[in-house]
Amino acid sequence: MDNIENNLIEVEQNAGVTPEFPDKIYTIVNIADDYYAFDSKQVLEILKFVELSRPERLPSHIAGLFEYDGKVVSIVDIKSVLDVEKKPYDINSMIVILKVDNYIFGVIVNKVIDIKRVKLKNLQATPYNSAHNFIQCIYAAKDYQCSVLNLDAIKEWVLEHVDDSADDNSFDLVVQDEQSKEILHRRRLEYLEKTSKNPYNMLTDKDEFVSFFVGENRYCLKMNDIRGFYKLQETKMIKVPCTPDFILGLVNIKGDFICVVDVKNYFHSQNVPYSGSGTIIVLNSDEFKIGILADAISDNIQIKPDEISALKKQEGKSELMQYVKEGEIFLIINVKEMLANDKLFIR
Repeated sequence: MDNIENNLIEVEQNAGVTPEFPDKIYTIVNIADDYYAFDSKQVLEILKFVELSRPERLPSHIAGLFEYDGKVVSIVDIKSVLDVEKKPYDINSMIVILKVDNYIFGVIVNKVIDIKRVKLKNLQATPYNSAHNFIQCIYAAKDYQCSVLNLDAIKEWVLEHVDDSADDNSFDLVVQDEQSKEILHRRRLEYLEKTSKNPYNMLTDKDEFVSFFVGENRYCLKMNDIRGFYKLQETKMIKVPCTPDFILGLVNIKGDFICVVDVKNYFHSQNVPYSGSGTIIVLNSDEFKIGILADAISDNIQIKPDEISALKKQEGKSELMQYVKEGEIFLIINVKEMLANDKLFIR
């Protein structure tokens, strides 16, 4: 066991995680019938499936090309790389844009399940040896087991197989009905219009945000402001008397009592009873132990710092700013300002 943990520590150190902070944030996805994890530091953006171009005969593992942020990138059929049974994509599929070293490419997944902070001790070495070393280690969550992908090995494999051309009548897994094709085409045009209005060369000067839904509102939190994600069903909410309506209660997470805030009530004074399900997003704060109850975790997005500084405060609140991306409204929570608000202090 010690050898396994030492090997994992060495892997994580090479990825930039120090022994003092032995955890990592992963993006958990569903591919075919299995679960996989990407290092969230290598995830640039998660997009709804869009129209892809196939200008010529492409390698069999390339589903198509897409102009992302002013660059033409390959969208990889990850099922081909992992030797998983190929099935048609649909309009509910997602494209995860990755940056490994300086190489940007996308992979198609069925669904993004979660964005989760995982402790190093919960990762296990693979009990087998593989030819390509695509699987870095195994993470066993409560409800599922997922394989952590070695994106460096996948990138090298993709680059080494650029001449692996498909036959003229190669598989075409993209949806073909006219209604779906129209939706995918419209998404592509909307994305290109958005990026053409706000051109920038590289993504290293962007901050990564996690978006989530509370009711019909879509909020965003900076990745660095998040300590962890926890399912409400796995804990018990304790109602505290004589507290504001936006305080849903306390939950015990790993020995810490976390105060759970209903942001819809906190920001908009809309008191809607919670359903008893959802995800608690615990904020990264040494002074306060506060969590936000989300109905559903959504995509993670990249936003430039100067874009944030130019945003208007939502309803005059310094804790909340409105950001529009691909026609959707995101409400960015300024955690520092929120934690400084006197109304969070219970007297």
